[in-house]
Amino acid sequence: MTLADRIEAILVKRPLPAGTLATELHKRKADVLAELHGNPERFVRTGRTKASRWSIRSRGFDAHEAAARWSCTPETAAEIIFGAEGFLERGFVASLNGNGRVVVTERGLEIAAIVQAAAR
Repeated sequence: MTLADRIEAILVKRPLPAGTLATELHKRKADVLAELHGNPERFVRTGRTKASRWSIRSRGFDAHEAAARWSCTPETAAEIIFGAEGFLERGFVASLNGNGRVVVTERGLEIAAIVQAAAR
């Protein structure tokens, strides 16, 4: 498990300052900051100086983006995600504010890892 993975596992619970992350990880603050700044696609900072907090960048997607990834129509992707037997119903994704965008849940990540391992 990389340092970025360990940071993400902590930030899933709540946003934290870099110093608190370093303490929880038993790492130097400079190393944690380097990892946070080195992964802008993964981590985002809000606030300034001592009031700043780091969190995980939202990895949301909608039915149109899913359709492009899965090579299907947006209607089919919406059914796969939001349908009666879809990802949302099974707890693989969570809807964000009812705006049609979804984020993969921890359970969804576990299932995806199993599927990827089986495909190898």
